Amino acid sequence: MDSKFWKIAVVDHMAHGGTLNRKVPAEWKSLAYLRPEVVLDRLRRIATSGMLSGLPEDVQTLRRRDLRQFLEGRQAALFCYGVGRALGVEVTFALCEKDDYDFVARYHIDNSEIYVPVQLKELVPVKLNEKADLQKLLDSVSRKYPTSSDLVVAIHINRDITDLRPAELRLPRGVGQLWFYGARDYTQERWMIAGDLLQDPNLVREFSYPLPQALIWEHIANGPYVQRSVSWLVRNAVSDQYYSVALATFIFRRS
Repeated sequence: MDSKFWKIAVVDHMAHGGTLNRKVPAEWKSLAYLRPEVVLDRLRRIATSGMLSGLPEDVQTLRRRDLRQFLEGRQAALFCYGVGRALGVEVTFALCEKDDYDFVARYHIDNSEIYVPVQLKELVPVKLNEKADLQKLLDSVSRKYPTSSDLVVAIHINRDITDLRPAELRLPRGVGQLWFYGARDYTQERWMIAGDLLQDPNLVREFSYPLPQALIWEHIANGPYVQRSVSWLVRNAVSDQYYSVALATFIFRRS
């Protein structure tokens, strides 16, 4: 399939009873939308800087309870970046956790501003839960969202995906769209994104982790406001763990 299919799939879904065809909630328009490549670049810089060395693994991996929003932010950024590469447009996102969605994605196409509510799910790594099963996860989506035609569900396949066969899975039909995404190897440089699986379970694309945003990073890091903010965070951090939380908060506020 060429890129046109991806565009039509998204626009057609939104134009028939979906977000594009009804009034966009004022709350969605007022949210602060983040550029995924900037967020991902900053998170990787922290991860590879050595400043997290010696911290508990649940802090380094953003899995501690008070870091959940930053884990979801990373997952949202990865998904939006992958979808954007597939669509050929920039897809930004804003965290906005509600009962049936975790964030709102936004992009422009054909002079229209499109907003898409997205629910995040994750097939966790084997070391966290070796009994976790993708089909069971999909079945839970079917039960929880039986009539959510406006909702996009994005599942992070956070483990080896060499044997992934979407066409053989029992997919939920009550949601608007279903996507899988995950790293191709342990370096997390190469990624795949599959979807919309309800349109074509065999439609898979690849993308690379975004290149360093050197100019953006240097401009922000050298700004006087940022220097004061970082100094304040360091002075008020009572532990390495809280310092890492402060760093993550800083990233999401300033991207």
